[in-house]
Amino acid sequence: MTDAKEHGGLKLDGVTLDQGMKEILGAYLMHESHDSTHVPADHPVIARQRRISDNTHSIEDIVKGILGKSVKAEEGSADKIMSKLAYELAQTEGFKGKPEEFTEEQARLYLSHASSALGNPTIGNRTEFKKSIVNMGAAKPGDPLYDANSALAQLIQYIATQKDKESRRISYLQTLLQEHGTQPGYVTAMQHPVEHAVGKKFNPTASVADMLGELTRKGQLQSQQYAAEAGPKTYHAKDSHGAH
Repeated sequence: MTDAKEHGGLKLDGVTLDQGMKEILGAYLMHESHDSTHVPADHPVIARQRRISDNTHSIEDIVKGILGKSVKAEEGSADKIMSKLAYELAQTEGFKGKPEEFTEEQARLYLSHASSALGNPTIGNRTEFKKSIVNMGAAKPGDPLYDANSALAQLIQYIATQKDKESRRISYLQTLLQEHGTQPGYVTAMQHPVEHAVGKKFNPTASVADMLGELTRKGQLQSQQYAAEAGPKTYHAKDSHGAH
């Protein structure tokens, strides 16, 4: 009883640990409804991926607009791409100014943030980043020679994810949990809800990263099953009607 009370009172930044865990679990897993009249919403992972995909297309359109008919970037267009993308990222982090108010220094700062988050030093080094864009076989997203693993593509994907409010929130909560990962009380309190959610027991030495990794895998698997079941049911229905 004492442990439960202690766990219930554990705090993250502004929320209890229980509240934070509920948010994270809800962002990865769909709980089945036993009400036959209830039509389930999209799986949370699928819904989030769709929003991020929409964001990605709109950011890619910015790059396409700068390049015009060209598929390759020159130094001038590469500079514009970096500045425009840095501005898009700044807006996700609360920058309210107009594009003309956005300085070179601020652009470098936000690109540096993305570089650290992605673990890609090229993005944080404006000279190297520009060189990598100019050297791409095609800097225009969608072109057959466009490299979806390039620094440019990684930055676009990062900004698209940051533009999604839920994704930013979940990333923030995961960071908070990682920060408390050396405190046994927090790790123990996390274990039960995650074990229940993923259907797997963790050993006492399991880390926060281990548990979050299992939760992510379970969410992906559940979303794939949801997607697989979403389509064929129509055909089964038609088949059964045809049989009658």
